[in-house]
Amino acid sequence: SDCDGDGVTNADELTDGTDPLDNCSFVLASQTVTPDSTWNAADCDGDGVTNGDELTDGTDPLNECDYEIDSITVAITATTDCDGDGVIDAIEITDGTDPKNACDFVPSSMTEVVTANADCFSQINVTKVADAFGNELGDTIVYTITVENTGESTIVDLSITDMFTDVNGFTLDLTQAPVFDGSDMGSPEGVLLIGEVATYTASFVITQEAINAGGVENSVIAIGSAPNGDLVEDMSDDGDDFDGNTEDDSTVTELGCLMVFNEFSPNGDGVNDYLVINCLHNYPNNKLEVYNRWGNIVYEKRGYSNDWDGTSNGRAVYNSSDELPVGTYYYVLDLGDGSKAKTGWIYINR
Repeated sequence: SDCDGDGVTNADELTDGTDPLDNCSFVLASQTVTPDSTWNAADCDGDGVTNGDELTDGTDPLNECDYEIDSITVAITATTDCDGDGVIDAIEITDGTDPKNACDFVPSSMTEVVTANADCFSQINVTKVADAFGNELGDTIVYTITVENTGESTIVDLSITDMFTDVNGFTLDLTQAPVFDGSDMGSPEGVLLIGEVATYTASFVITQEAINAGGVENSVIAIGSAPNGDLVEDMSDDGDDFDGNTEDDSTVTELGCLMVFNEFSPNGDGVNDYLVINCLHNYPNNKLEVYNRWGNIVYEKRGYSNDWDGTSNGRAVYNSSDELPVGTYYYVLDLGDGSKAKTGWIYINR
């Protein structure tokens, strides 16, 4: 007979020294008969997995650290910390961390003495992508920032710092600073489980100041804490691995490309001293020609790079060191890409 229904006969229980009237007192290797439904539904080790499911899984129904997480169907009563990280298994499962990985836990949940001697690798990766809904005054640029935990330990106290400037490095203000949208594993803001990705969004309504500069540039620094207290940080990448830089390159949005700032004042005061054409670095084979009102060429340069201060190099009318007088001039800009040359006027004001 098997009076307690644990699958071990009374006689074998007496031989083993276990209690034939307690269905959680038995030696697993001594099971020779089919356990009853009451035993199958019980959870003798309190790990949240019923005895019957443990037999199916091939785990030990008397070992609270031997179980399959996916098989937990009843309340966990065991208070063990199987991986020795200082957080009991039941809390780890609530936190969404791995109770069998000593590097995966939330430090604020620690209630036990740490017994594991784990060397936990911690790392995060930040990407910032810009979606421009137009590039004119009043249009909006939406930024999506993702922070991924690519290490082997949970990250806590995660925060991000946004650095937003024009392409010349002058500080600008985002219209909407980064806001936490959520994470793909459901962690709250500031916590990032192993493999989890948190998403933030920000936005900028394009200003004339940004257009005049030729574009905006944006980077994010994310900083968090590893379980051992070490800081983990990363500078954002723009998500474009085909731009010659695969890490820590800022997110640049060009605005007002090929806009010619028609008036400039080369008087040496450090303000508007050069003829500026936005985004010209995208056309290294360009050629700029400038003519006076009589059609005489007064300046020309192949590979122009926004460095003309109104000094003539045409020689046909002025000496190469002559400062051109105040007045209106006309330009021809060949981008060198096979497209039709651009023409227009410029005004020099000293």
